[in-house]
Amino acid sequence: MTISERFRKNFFDTFDGCSALVLSASNRFYITRFSSSDGAVLITPDENYLIVDFRYYEMAKNSCLGFKVVLADKGILKTVKEICDKDCVNNLVLEDNFLTVSQNDKIVQLFDEFSLHYFGDFIEKLRAVKSLEEIKLIKESQKLTDEVFSHILSFIRCGITENEVAAEIEYFFKKNGAEPAFKTIAVSGKKSACPHGEPSNVLLTENSFLTMDFGAKLDGYCADMTRTVVLGKADTEMKEMYETVLQAQKNALMKIKSGVLGCEVDFAARDYISQKGYGHAFGHATGHGLGIDVHESPSFSINYKLPILKNSVLSVEPGVYLEGKYGVRIEDIVVINDNGLENLTQSNKNLIEIS
Repeated sequence: MTISERFRKNFFDTFDGCSALVLSASNRFYITRFSSSDGAVLITPDENYLIVDFRYYEMAKNSCLGFKVVLADKGILKTVKEICDKDCVNNLVLEDNFLTVSQNDKIVQLFDEFSLHYFGDFIEKLRAVKSLEEIKLIKESQKLTDEVFSHILSFIRCGITENEVAAEIEYFFKKNGAEPAFKTIAVSGKKSACPHGEPSNVLLTENSFLTMDFGAKLDGYCADMTRTVVLGKADTEMKEMYETVLQAQKNALMKIKSGVLGCEVDFAARDYISQKGYGHAFGHATGHGLGIDVHESPSFSINYKLPILKNSVLSVEPGVYLEGKYGVRIEDIVVINDNGLENLTQSNKNLIEIS
Protein backbone atom coordinates (compact mmCIF):
# COMPACT_ATOMS: atom_id res chain seq x y z
CA MET A 1 0.00 0.00 0.00
CA THR A 2 1.42 3.38 -1.01
CA ILE A 3 1.37 6.31 1.38
CA SER A 4 -1.37 8.01 -0.64
CA GLU A 5 -3.47 4.81 -0.46
CA ARG A 6 -2.76 4.50 3.26
CA PHE A 7 -3.73 8.13 3.82
CA ARG A 8 -6.93 7.72 1.84
CA LYS A 9 -8.00 4.59 3.71
CA ASN A 10 -7.26 6.00 7.16
CA PHE A 11 -8.88 9.31 6.32
CA PHE A 12 -12.21 7.87 5.22
CA ASP A 13 -12.19 5.41 8.15
CA THR A 14 -11.84 8.41 10.48
CA PHE A 15 -13.77 11.16 8.66
CA ASP A 16 -16.65 9.35 7.00
CA GLY A 17 -18.51 11.49 4.47
CA CYS A 18 -15.85 14.23 4.34
CA SER A 19 -13.10 15.30 1.95
CA ALA A 20 -9.56 16.31 2.91
CA LEU A 21 -8.00 19.66 1.98
CA VAL A 22 -4.24 19.67 2.60
CA LEU A 23 -2.29 22.90 2.05
CA SER A 24 0.98 22.61 4.00
CA ALA A 25 4.07 21.82 1.92
CA SER A 26 5.28 18.93 4.09
CA ASN A 27 1.90 17.21 4.24
CA ARG A 28 1.35 17.68 0.50
CA PHE A 29 4.71 16.07 -0.17
CA TYR A 30 3.91 13.25 2.28
CA ILE A 31 0.71 12.37 0.42
CA THR A 32 1.81 12.96 -3.19
CA ARG A 33 5.63 12.70 -3.20
CA PHE A 34 5.59 15.94 -5.21
CA SER A 35 7.35 19.02 -3.88
CA SER A 36 6.16 22.56 -4.58
CA SER A 37 6.18 25.86 -2.76
CA ASP A 38 2.42 26.26 -3.17
CA GLY A 39 -0.51 24.04 -3.98
CA ALA A 40 -3.26 21.92 -2.50
CA VAL A 41 -4.21 18.28 -2.21
CA LEU A 42 -7.92 17.51 -2.28
CA ILE A 43 -8.98 13.95 -1.43
CA THR A 44 -12.66 13.32 -2.21
CA PRO A 45 -14.62 10.07 -2.08
CA ASP A 46 -14.25 9.76 -5.87
CA GLU A 47 -10.84 11.30 -6.71
CA ASN A 48 -7.38 12.37 -5.59
CA TYR A 49 -6.56 15.90 -6.80
CA LEU A 50 -3.30 17.81 -6.82
CA ILE A 51 -3.87 21.49 -7.55
CA VAL A 52 -0.81 23.53 -8.57
CA ASP A 53 -0.06 26.76 -10.41
CA PHE A 54 1.62 27.16 -13.80
CA ARG A 55 5.16 26.83 -12.36
CA TYR A 56 4.60 23.21 -11.31
CA TYR A 57 1.85 22.01 -13.63
CA GLU A 58 3.94 20.22 -16.26
CA MET A 59 6.25 18.60 -13.70
CA ALA A 60 3.30 17.41 -11.64
CA LYS A 61 1.53 15.92 -14.68
CA ASN A 62 4.68 14.00 -15.61
CA SER A 63 5.57 12.68 -12.17
CA CYS A 64 2.58 12.54 -9.84
CA LEU A 65 0.95 9.14 -10.31
CA GLY A 66 -2.40 8.41 -8.74
CA PHE A 67 -3.52 12.06 -8.74
CA LYS A 68 -5.56 14.14 -11.12
CA VAL A 69 -3.40 17.24 -11.62
CA VAL A 70 -5.35 20.48 -11.98
CA LEU A 71 -3.99 23.86 -13.08
CA ALA A 72 -4.94 26.57 -10.61
CA ASP A 73 -5.45 29.32 -13.17
CA LYS A 74 -7.77 31.25 -10.83
CA GLY A 75 -5.77 30.76 -7.63
CA ILE A 76 -5.37 27.67 -5.44
CA LEU A 77 -8.39 28.04 -3.16
CA LYS A 78 -10.77 29.24 -5.88
CA THR A 79 -9.81 26.23 -7.99
CA VAL A 80 -10.42 23.93 -5.02
CA LYS A 81 -13.85 25.53 -4.60
CA GLU A 82 -14.68 24.92 -8.27
CA ILE A 83 -13.73 21.25 -7.98
CA CYS A 84 -15.78 20.85 -4.83
CA ASP A 85 -18.83 22.43 -6.45
CA LYS A 86 -18.43 20.21 -9.54
CA ASP A 87 -18.07 17.04 -7.43
CA CYS A 88 -20.83 18.02 -4.97
CA VAL A 89 -18.37 18.11 -2.06
CA ASN A 90 -19.47 20.22 0.91
CA ASN A 91 -17.70 18.69 3.92
CA LEU A 92 -14.01 19.60 4.23
CA VAL A 93 -11.39 18.66 6.81
CA LEU A 94 -8.61 21.24 7.30
CA GLU A 95 -5.14 21.32 8.90
CA ASP A 96 -5.67 23.20 12.14
CA ASN A 97 -2.02 22.56 13.10
CA PHE A 98 -0.86 24.46 10.00
CA LEU A 99 -3.36 27.19 9.09
CA THR A 100 -2.84 30.72 10.29
CA VAL A 101 -5.83 32.67 11.57
CA SER A 102 -5.77 34.70 8.34
CA GLN A 103 -5.75 31.60 6.12
CA ASN A 104 -8.53 29.99 8.11
CA ASP A 105 -10.63 33.15 7.85
CA LYS A 106 -10.19 33.19 4.04
CA ILE A 107 -11.29 29.55 3.81
CA VAL A 108 -14.29 30.13 6.07
CA GLN A 109 -15.33 33.08 3.91
CA LEU A 110 -14.83 31.31 0.55
CA PHE A 111 -16.40 28.03 1.68
CA ASP A 112 -19.17 29.72 3.65
CA GLU A 113 -21.81 27.10 2.78
CA PHE A 114 -19.56 24.17 3.59
CA SER A 115 -19.29 22.16 6.78
CA LEU A 116 -15.69 22.62 7.92
CA HIS A 117 -13.85 20.25 10.27
CA TYR A 118 -10.23 19.89 11.44
CA PHE A 119 -7.64 17.11 11.40
CA GLY A 120 -6.27 17.60 14.91
CA ASP A 121 -3.21 15.35 15.14
CA PHE A 122 -4.48 12.84 12.55
CA ILE A 123 -1.77 13.53 9.94
CA GLU A 124 0.99 13.85 12.55
CA LYS A 125 0.14 10.39 13.90
CA LEU A 126 0.20 8.89 10.41
CA ARG A 127 3.55 10.51 9.62
CA ALA A 128 5.06 9.38 12.93
CA VAL A 129 5.02 5.72 11.86
CA LYS A 130 7.22 5.39 8.80
CA SER A 131 6.77 3.02 5.90
CA LEU A 132 9.64 0.72 4.96
CA GLU A 133 10.33 2.94 1.96
CA GLU A 134 10.52 6.02 4.17
CA ILE A 135 12.93 4.26 6.53
CA LYS A 136 15.11 3.31 3.58
CA LEU A 137 15.24 6.96 2.44
CA ILE A 138 16.18 8.16 5.93
CA LYS A 139 18.93 5.53 6.09
CA GLU A 140 20.36 6.85 2.83
CA SER A 141 20.32 10.40 4.15
CA GLN A 142 22.04 9.31 7.35
CA LYS A 143 24.66 7.34 5.43
CA LEU A 144 25.66 10.53 3.62
CA THR A 145 25.61 12.40 6.93
CA ASP A 146 28.07 9.89 8.38
CA GLU A 147 30.25 10.35 5.32
CA VAL A 148 30.39 14.10 5.76
CA PHE A 149 31.54 13.66 9.35
CA SER A 150 34.46 11.52 8.20
CA HIS A 151 35.28 14.18 5.63
CA ILE A 152 35.05 17.13 8.01
CA LEU A 153 37.44 15.54 10.53
CA SER A 154 40.21 15.86 7.93
CA PHE A 155 39.19 19.46 7.18
CA ILE A 156 39.09 20.85 10.73
CA ARG A 157 42.16 22.67 12.04
CA CYS A 158 42.98 25.63 14.22
CA GLY A 159 42.85 28.95 12.41
CA ILE A 160 39.84 28.30 10.19
CA THR A 161 36.46 29.74 11.08
CA GLU A 162 33.17 28.20 12.20
CA ASN A 163 31.65 29.51 8.96
CA GLU A 164 34.23 27.60 6.93
CA VAL A 165 33.37 24.37 8.76
CA ALA A 166 29.63 24.86 8.19
CA ALA A 167 30.17 25.80 4.54
CA GLU A 168 32.34 22.72 3.91
CA ILE A 169 29.67 20.45 5.41
CA GLU A 170 26.93 21.97 3.27
CA TYR A 171 29.12 21.94 0.14
CA PHE A 172 29.77 18.21 0.69
CA PHE A 173 26.01 17.60 0.81
CA LYS A 174 25.39 19.60 -2.37
CA LYS A 175 28.28 17.91 -4.19
CA ASN A 176 26.78 14.52 -3.37
CA GLY A 177 23.25 15.25 -4.56
CA ALA A 178 21.67 16.28 -1.26
CA GLU A 179 20.77 19.49 0.49
CA PRO A 180 21.18 20.45 4.14
CA ALA A 181 18.16 19.29 6.14
CA PHE A 182 18.52 22.44 8.24
CA LYS A 183 20.99 25.26 8.76
CA THR A 184 24.26 23.67 9.86
CA ILE A 185 25.50 24.43 13.37
CA ALA A 186 29.25 24.67 13.94
CA VAL A 187 30.09 26.46 17.20
CA SER A 188 33.31 26.39 19.17
CA GLY A 189 34.73 27.38 22.53
CA LYS A 190 32.28 29.39 24.66
CA LYS A 191 29.74 29.35 21.81
CA SER A 192 29.42 25.57 22.13
CA ALA A 193 27.36 26.33 25.26
CA CYS A 194 24.57 27.58 22.96
CA PRO A 195 22.57 24.53 21.78
CA HIS A 196 21.47 26.26 18.57
CA GLY A 197 24.32 28.73 18.23
CA GLU A 198 25.01 30.35 14.87
CA PRO A 199 28.36 29.77 13.14
CA SER A 200 30.32 32.96 12.49
CA ASN A 201 33.81 34.11 11.54
CA VAL A 202 35.12 33.08 14.97
CA LEU A 203 38.43 31.24 14.57
CA LEU A 204 38.78 27.70 15.90
CA THR A 205 41.29 27.66 18.72
CA GLU A 206 43.35 24.98 20.40
CA ASN A 207 42.12 22.92 23.38
CA SER A 208 38.45 23.81 22.88
CA PHE A 209 35.21 22.04 22.00
CA LEU A 210 33.67 22.24 18.54
CA THR A 211 30.03 21.12 18.31
CA MET A 212 28.63 20.34 14.86
CA ASP A 213 24.93 19.62 14.24
CA PHE A 214 24.10 18.77 10.63
CA GLY A 215 22.09 16.47 8.41
CA ALA A 216 21.52 15.57 4.78
CA LYS A 217 18.17 15.69 3.03
CA LEU A 218 17.88 13.21 0.16
CA ASP A 219 14.70 12.57 -1.83
CA GLY A 220 12.70 14.64 0.65
CA TYR A 221 13.81 12.86 3.86
CA CYS A 222 16.05 14.22 6.60
CA ALA A 223 18.91 12.94 8.70
CA ASP A 224 20.22 14.66 11.82
CA MET A 225 23.45 14.16 13.75
CA THR A 226 25.55 16.00 16.31
CA ARG A 227 29.14 15.38 17.25
CA THR A 228 31.36 17.35 19.62
CA VAL A 229 35.11 17.12 19.10
CA VAL A 230 38.14 18.77 20.67
CA LEU A 231 40.77 20.73 18.83
CA GLY A 232 43.97 19.86 20.65
CA LYS A 233 43.61 18.22 24.06
CA ALA A 234 40.67 17.99 26.44
CA ASP A 235 41.30 18.73 30.10
CA THR A 236 39.89 16.60 32.92
CA GLU A 237 36.65 18.58 33.24
CA MET A 238 36.02 18.50 29.50
CA LYS A 239 36.51 14.72 29.48
CA GLU A 240 34.18 14.30 32.45
CA MET A 241 31.43 16.35 30.80
CA TYR A 242 31.80 14.48 27.53
CA GLU A 243 31.62 11.07 29.21
CA THR A 244 28.55 12.21 31.15
CA VAL A 245 26.70 13.08 27.94
CA LEU A 246 27.85 9.89 26.23
CA GLN A 247 26.68 7.68 29.08
CA ALA A 248 23.38 9.56 29.28
CA GLN A 249 22.82 8.81 25.60
CA LYS A 250 23.70 5.15 26.13
CA ASN A 251 21.18 4.98 29.00
CA ALA A 252 18.48 6.45 26.75
CA LEU A 253 19.32 4.05 23.92
CA MET A 254 19.06 1.06 26.27
CA LYS A 255 15.58 2.19 27.33
CA ILE A 256 14.17 2.45 23.81
CA LYS A 257 11.74 -0.19 22.57
CA SER A 258 8.35 -0.30 20.91
CA GLY A 259 5.69 0.89 23.36
CA VAL A 260 8.00 2.79 25.70
CA LEU A 261 6.69 6.21 26.73
CA GLY A 262 8.62 9.12 25.26
CA CYS A 263 9.07 10.65 28.71
CA GLU A 264 10.66 7.43 30.03
CA VAL A 265 13.46 7.64 27.48
CA ASP A 266 13.97 11.31 28.32
CA PHE A 267 14.18 10.45 32.02
CA ALA A 268 16.84 7.79 31.40
CA ALA A 269 19.17 10.45 30.00
CA ARG A 270 18.10 13.38 32.19
CA ASP A 271 18.32 11.49 35.48
CA TYR A 272 21.91 10.41 34.81
CA ILE A 273 22.95 13.95 33.85
CA SER A 274 21.33 15.25 37.06
CA GLN A 275 23.16 12.63 39.15
CA LYS A 276 26.43 13.95 37.73
CA GLY A 277 25.56 17.48 38.82
CA TYR A 278 24.68 18.89 35.40
CA GLY A 279 20.89 18.76 35.65
CA HIS A 280 20.61 22.54 35.43
CA ALA A 281 22.58 22.52 32.18
CA PHE A 282 20.34 20.17 30.14
CA GLY A 283 17.38 22.26 29.01
CA HIS A 284 16.04 20.61 25.86
CA ALA A 285 14.33 17.32 25.05
CA THR A 286 16.35 14.13 24.65
CA GLY A 287 15.03 13.57 21.14
CA HIS A 288 12.52 14.33 18.40
CA GLY A 289 10.94 12.53 15.50
CA LEU A 290 12.16 13.23 11.98
CA GLY A 291 11.33 12.37 8.41
CA ILE A 292 10.12 14.90 5.85
CA ASP A 293 10.70 17.58 8.47
CA VAL A 294 13.69 17.53 10.76
CA HIS A 295 11.36 17.97 13.77
CA GLU A 296 8.23 15.83 13.78
CA SER A 297 6.15 13.81 16.19
CA PRO A 298 6.81 11.84 18.38
CA SER A 299 9.47 12.93 20.87
CA PHE A 300 11.60 11.83 23.77
CA SER A 301 10.64 14.66 26.11
CA ILE A 302 9.37 15.26 29.62
CA ASN A 303 5.87 16.02 28.36
CA TYR A 304 5.50 13.21 25.80
CA LYS A 305 3.58 10.60 27.80
CA LEU A 306 2.46 8.50 24.83
CA PRO A 307 3.96 5.21 23.62
CA ILE A 308 6.55 5.27 20.86
CA LEU A 309 5.39 2.94 18.09
CA LYS A 310 7.30 0.53 15.89
CA ASN A 311 8.83 2.14 12.76
CA SER A 312 9.03 5.57 14.37
CA VAL A 313 12.32 7.37 13.69
CA LEU A 314 13.74 9.68 16.36
CA SER A 315 16.92 11.42 17.41
CA VAL A 316 18.63 10.69 20.73
CA GLU A 317 20.59 13.81 21.69
CA PRO A 318 21.27 14.66 25.33
CA GLY A 319 23.56 17.60 26.00
CA VAL A 320 25.21 19.63 28.73
CA TYR A 321 25.81 23.37 28.31
CA LEU A 322 27.73 25.52 30.81
CA GLU A 323 26.95 29.16 30.12
CA GLY A 324 30.04 31.19 29.28
CA LYS A 325 32.26 28.11 29.24
CA TYR A 326 31.41 25.32 26.75
CA GLY A 327 28.95 22.59 25.89
CA VAL A 328 28.66 19.03 24.59
CA ARG A 329 25.92 17.30 22.59
CA ILE A 330 25.94 13.83 21.02
CA GLU A 331 23.13 12.85 18.65
CA ASP A 332 22.21 9.68 16.78
CA ILE A 333 18.99 8.76 14.99
CA VAL A 334 17.25 5.43 15.57
CA VAL A 335 14.33 3.48 14.15
CA ILE A 336 12.14 1.53 16.55
CA ASN A 337 11.79 -2.16 15.61
CA ASP A 338 10.75 -5.51 17.09
CA ASN A 339 14.13 -5.94 18.80
CA GLY A 340 14.24 -2.47 20.37
CA LEU A 341 15.97 -0.17 17.92
CA GLU A 342 18.30 0.09 14.98
CA ASN A 343 20.84 2.88 15.30
CA LEU A 344 21.17 4.47 11.86
CA THR A 345 24.16 6.60 12.88
CA GLN A 346 27.50 4.85 12.43
CA SER A 347 29.97 7.65 13.24
CA ASN A 348 32.39 7.34 16.15
CA LYS A 349 31.08 8.68 19.45
CA ASN A 350 34.22 8.38 21.55
CA LEU A 351 35.90 11.68 22.34
CA ILE A 352 37.95 12.74 19.31
CA GLU A 353 40.93 15.03 19.86
CA ILE A 354 42.18 16.66 16.66
CA SER A 355 45.84 17.61 16.71
